[in-house]
Amino acid sequence: MRRGWKMALSAGLRGCRRVLSWVPVLVIVLVVLWSYYAYVFELCLVTVLSRAEKVIYLIFYHAIFVFFTWTYWKSIFTLPLQPNQKFHLSYTDKERYENEERPDVQKQILVDIAKKLPVYTRTGSGGQFIQSQPERQISKCLRKSKTYISLG
Repeated sequence: MRRGWKMALSAGLRGCRRVLSWVPVLVIVLVVLWSYYAYVFELCLVTVLSRAEKVIYLIFYHAIFVFFTWTYWKSIFTLPLQPNQKFHLSYTDKERYENEERPDVQKQILVDIAKKLPVYTRTGSGGQFIQSQPERQISKCLRKSKTYISLG
């Protein structure tokens, strides 16, 4: 009997979290809609008297508005991706990294691991390919695994 109560509470909390996670999105959408009203109707259609000036302002604003709306839509509804498995640390590398106290040695461990990864980029001047610094990607995977460990 108790287990069912806990499961119902957990499901209710997940539902509340899902609903509340949309609050910032709703606030941003409302601010954007208010700015659209203020700029298009109040400024361009009511305040500006020259027809040519209105057209220029409206074309400029709508171009920016469409780009913003498209990118915001993509950022909200695009699912996050997981890094490729080859960017995750092996169990031994992870243990070695976590057991090391000194940050400079930890960084060197990541640099050594990153040298084996197939990530390449060009130099700023367009020179030959050099290996990039994928230790950020490895570090990101490591932080994510620490988060799961601490929550679990």
